[in-house]
Amino acid sequence: MSTQKVVDMYKNEFVTRRYSEGFKLKILTELSTGKYSKSELSRLYGLRTSTINNWIKKYERSDLMNTRIMIENQDEISRIKALQKEIEQLKKALIKKDLEQLANDSFLEVAAEKLGYKNVAELKKLKHKALMKTIPKAADKGIASVAETCACFNLKRDAYYKYLRRSKKRESVASRVIDLVKEERKDQPRVGTRKLHEALLPCFMADNIKVGRDYLFDILREHDMLVRRKKAYCKTTNSYHRFHKYSNLIKDLSITRPNQVWASDITYIRTVKGFCYLALITDVFSRKILGYDISDSLELAGCLRALKMAIGHARPAPGLIHHSDRGLQYCSNQYVEQLQKHKILISMTEENHCYENALAERVNGILKDEFYLDQCFFSTPHACMAARNAIKIYNSKRLHLSLGFKTPDTVFYNVA
Repeated sequence: MSTQKVVDMYKNEFVTRRYSEGFKLKILTELSTGKYSKSELSRLYGLRTSTINNWIKKYERSDLMNTRIMIENQDEISRIKALQKEIEQLKKALIKKDLEQLANDSFLEVAAEKLGYKNVAELKKLKHKALMKTIPKAADKGIASVAETCACFNLKRDAYYKYLRRSKKRESVASRVIDLVKEERKDQPRVGTRKLHEALLPCFMADNIKVGRDYLFDILREHDMLVRRKKAYCKTTNSYHRFHKYSNLIKDLSITRPNQVWASDITYIRTVKGFCYLALITDVFSRKILGYDISDSLELAGCLRALKMAIGHARPAPGLIHHSDRGLQYCSNQYVEQLQKHKILISMTEENHCYENALAERVNGILKDEFYLDQCFFSTPHACMAARNAIKIYNSKRLHLSLGFKTPDTVFYNVA
């Protein structure tokens, strides 16, 4: 009887199904070769899958209970061994990647600590900037797509486009801020960032842009526009003289109003031919420069002219204290006579230390650092013109942190 007739006979539902031992073993043999699965043998011979399972149990062939692929030749064995080796290599690669990630995280923690970042998250923000530089380079060389490059940074492609949009917005804001800063620095070339932020706040609000103090620092730092202070020193005080030196009357004094204490000092200005000297008198409470004079020498005449200008400008009431260092000019008979004539009390530093006349020293530094009076001028008249313009802007436009971000003119005239 042919195989087809046997198959057809077993498919016939009306035939009483009594299977010989040989047939059962034949089915198990075909199953063991892996050529057919249980379901395929069931369809081919008209059997139930449960029947085949019963035969597997009967002949204790538990290895055939689950369908599996049988290995038929040596090539198949080699292929599976190669796959197993590849799996082992992938496992090692994953372990290595985890180790590299751990090492990278540790490196970032140390870097964040050494570079002064608050935490690793703060340092990781730089990753986006690195990504922005890498993607164009990778695209130019045809190395990788945007998605592939982002994957190297453990970022999604959306992160790149979102950062790109934010970056363009920041560039627009930064460009506007730089324009405003340049405009403000036309009059105050070296004004500090904190005062810039306070002065430009109305402009920021008008342009509907949010720029905090720290963000302004970041923008100016990125564009190399932060002011760098210069240190220089030239001695203008000679306290070794025969004139009387007065005591310090303002050491523990509480200064509460304008025209209560004036601070005087002399500072040098460079010219092509040498030095000229700027004498200043400043109201301590309001920081307003009331009198000034530039002369070619350290003689008394320049200080007297500055004093007369201050008296004529402020017209102080009796009891005003004039504070200065113990220099020859301020201790001279003519200068003391002028102070006594207007009933102005005389106060001087006792230890010849700059801290005892700190405000006057500070004003000198501001005029030089922020208004370019530290440069070399062609002549004394040229220096005088620059000083006059600097003092005008200092009094009327420069904001003072100690005055609550107000100008000296505002404080002096509103209180005096």
